[in-house]
This record gives sequence, structure tokens and C-alpha cells, in this order.
Amino acid sequence: MVTGATGLVGGHLIWYLLQKHHTIVALKRTSSNTDNLLKTFGFYTNNPKEYINRIVWRTANLNNIVSINIALEGITYLYHCAAEVTLSGSNDNLHQVNVMGTKNLLEAAKYNKVKKVCFVSSIAACGKGMNNELITENAPWDKQTPRTAYSLTKYLSEQEVWQSINDGLNAIIVNPGVILGYSGSNSGSSKLFAQVKKGLPFYTNGGSGYVDVEDVVKIMILLVKSNVNNQRYIITAENCSNRDILNWMADGFEKKRPFICIGKHLFQSIGFLSEFAGKLFHFQPTFDTNMARTATKRAYYSNLKVKNELNYTFNSIEKCIIGVCKHLTLNS
Repeated sequence: MVTGATGLVGGHLIWYLLQKHHTIVALKRTSSNTDNLLKTFGFYTNNPKEYINRIVWRTANLNNIVSINIALEGITYLYHCAAEVTLSGSNDNLHQVNVMGTKNLLEAAKYNKVKKVCFVSSIAACGKGMNNELITENAPWDKQTPRTAYSLTKYLSEQEVWQSINDGLNAIIVNPGVILGYSGSNSGSSKLFAQVKKGLPFYTNGGSGYVDVEDVVKIMILLVKSNVNNQRYIITAENCSNRDILNWMADGFEKKRPFICIGKHLFQSIGFLSEFAGKLFHFQPTFDTNMARTATKRAYYSNLKVKNELNYTFNSIEKCIIGVCKHLTLNS
């Protein structure tokens, strides 16, 4: 079973699983729109409906333990990709889905004797690097470091996984970097592709670990098929500056590269003013200090653990970006 089937990771994961299995079970909410999945499959094939028809859908809500227990009946392996993602301020749904929803799903997995769970976390849940060293799976979590609400919920979600492991569940945690790929939606990295396609003159001096969504899902499948259990893996292909990423996107769309650098202090001031206006006029700002901090932060990660254990070779980030830009240009 795959949760979060209509998202970036879930959609590409189902595609690759369907290359090896006739049918795949996917979880969805009553309100879920599966149109994005049709577009995602269209990235790989001219006949996406043939593959969509091989998905067995089960409807449940992560916050309804009864429906989750029923949905997991007969499931052997579970890929938990569903999550609420936001880099701005907190909201009630963030903790409810990411933490409590994960807890409910893990309880149902134990009840239904699922053999193995693969939980998709994030590098946002990783600890802090010491002395400018690359961040590894063992980097300590520092409670004093400012964190986004999303980062905190992913960390707390991981704690639920470790607790379930202590209770006897076999599980793997993966911590992908910033995931790039085609999703057919206007969320996540798709927003960035769309903005650069229109033209984007600005960039910030931040940087992070990036990864092609295809690498993420291939590694997840390899880990679930392996004898490895109860481990955590950072999945990043390259540590890139924000400017490099935007330059490659601009090249892919044949647009002018960003040339105006927005400094850290100016960016955070804009975020603060946006937050202040939101409180004053009672609206949720689309940009705030958390987003400003993330956009100007430079944190780099080590992928040696997963590379060495799986003998895995990652796709080039520039090649990934060019491929997405080409598909978006041809299908716009």
C-alpha cells in the first residue's frame, strides 16, 4: 500500500511499483483528486490510463483509526508518503496529519501485522551539523535551533516510528532532501518550476541537499526489498546552492538566469513585515519569517550511508531539472 498516492513521491513510487507488480493498493481520502496522478504517469507513458486502472483504491482518513485498520487488511508492505507540507507558519492540520496520522497508521500496521513500513520523513527532521561538517543520520537534534512547524512535526513523526520499532514493527525511515520532479500539480517544487518559467530575476544565497524524485522512490523500493530494518537514511544526490538550481531551471526554459541577489537580512525583514500585516489585517501570509529563514539557510548533507549500503548512483540534479523543464515546455 502507498499513502499520499496523489503527491509527488507517492505518484512516482506507484509508477515504479507498477513496473514490477500487476496491481498496487493506494490509500486516498474521500475528497482526494486523482487527476494529478494521471499527469504524473504521463511523464513516463503516452497511455497513463492503462496504469491508473491497475491501482486498487481504498478510502480512509489517517485520523480515523477504524477506517485505517480496515484499509490495511491484507497489506504486507506499507509506504507512508502522505504528509501536510508547508514552510510557512503552523496550522492545526499540520500536527494532526503528520504526527497523529502517522501514529494511527503505525498502530494499524502493527494490528494488521504488516511486515515492513517505509516512512518518508525529510532532511528537515535531521539534526544540526557540527563545525561545518556534512549533516549525517546521526547528527544530534538541537532543541534550541529555530525550526519550522513542518520540521518539528516530521521530527515528532519519526519519534512515533522509533516507538513502533521498539514495539516490534520493522520499519525504515528515509529523509529526502529537496525533491525535484514532475508532479502535475502546483505544489512543492512544481511552484518553483512554474515561477522560473514565467521569469525570475531574484535569488538568495542559501543552499541545501537536492534529489530527483525517481532516485527517492527507487531507493525506497530497494530498502523495502532488502533485509535492512530499523534504519534511517538521508537521500540526497547533490548539495547545491539555490542559485545553481534556479540557473539550471532558467536554462531549461531558455529564460534569463536570476541576477539580483536578495540578502538574508532584507529577505527576513520582508518575511517579518508580511507576518505583521497578516496579524494586523487577519489573513494568513503566503510568505513569513520561517520561509525567509529556510530560503537563506545553507545546510549540506551526506548521502554516504545509502550510497555505500546500496551501491547506488544518483541522477544528476541538472539533468533532472532539464528533463522536467522539457516535459513542462512540451505539455504546456
